[in-house]
Amino acid sequence: MGRSLSCRFLYNVVMNWKTYYRDEMTQPATKAYLEGLFDSFHEDREMNVLVRRGAILSFPHTAAHYIGPLQARVVSGLYRTGIKRVIALGVLHTSVLSAPYDEDYRTAIDSERSPSERLRAYALLRGGFVPKVHLIETAFGKIPCGGIADDQTEAVRIDRMGVLNNEFSLDSFFSLMSLYARMHGISPITVSPLYIGMTRDPVSGAFAAADDIVAFLRSVRDPDTAIVTTGDIVHYGTAYTPVEKMLDKKEEDLEPFFRGECERIISLAIRKQDLAGAFRDSNEILRSDQRYILPVIAKYLGSNAAFRKLSFSLSDYSQILGTARPCVVASALVAYDPAA
Repeated sequence: MGRSLSCRFLYNVVMNWKTYYRDEMTQPATKAYLEGLFDSFHEDREMNVLVRRGAILSFPHTAAHYIGPLQARVVSGLYRTGIKRVIALGVLHTSVLSAPYDEDYRTAIDSERSPSERLRAYALLRGGFVPKVHLIETAFGKIPCGGIADDQTEAVRIDRMGVLNNEFSLDSFFSLMSLYARMHGISPITVSPLYIGMTRDPVSGAFAAADDIVAFLRSVRDPDTAIVTTGDIVHYGTAYTPVEKMLDKKEEDLEPFFRGECERIISLAIRKQDLAGAFRDSNEILRSDQRYILPVIAKYLGSNAAFRKLSFSLSDYSQILGTARPCVVASALVAYDPAA
């Protein structure tokens, strides 16, 4: 994650995010902090309404003190409204893919490679991936994992290849789902993780893979099921942005700038259904790891959808990554709402 491709991979080698966030969650101070947050979320009418009418709630997967209030609010709402199963759309971080899939991804997006090579690589990472487990280990105990795919389909496949070995985007959410159940002495809600790989054809630019995932989601969702997703929708600064693309802005001006850009780019996808434009700007301006998930959300909710940012801030990652400021990641809570 850095100024150049080589620097970005260097940071990923140094930072094992799966281990980092797991260690953070197991600290007693983190557990006490999260328990205090859950104690404060006794009632939340706005969240209740959003869950009951089928909004897709999007939360970040940043450090615990950043994600705590946002994920705790979502988790409390899911339990409070009596949801029986949660389909969680996870980011498939291409930056932490193990060999040979890291090279396959680079091949798929490399415009210098032949179309046949790119499409072969794309086919390996296309669509969604489901872990082959019945229980998910979290920092606070096990929670049931309800499989949503029995075998490979065009849209979704069980991960028998190890694509998910290093993936961490839903780990903190699953830990909070477990912690809430333990605190209240109830059975954990069943979760069905679906990690979203590439949904844009790198040669044609088509989003047929998103259509396939949407058809799959509609076939497995029922009134007792909620869909949530995760995404760190801005990465910016010394560890993420090439020097030539750094903005001529003061640090205090970055948050309002990126808040406005997020609203504009999400609107391209959700309100205008301009998936190509939203993908381009998510990738180039925001460096959003939700760029492949956003087309799925837009197509699933359809043209009458809306969205609202329930919370948005830029979280400082300079100390975590040991780099100069600014180095920020967005911690945002977004409701993708099917109601016009």
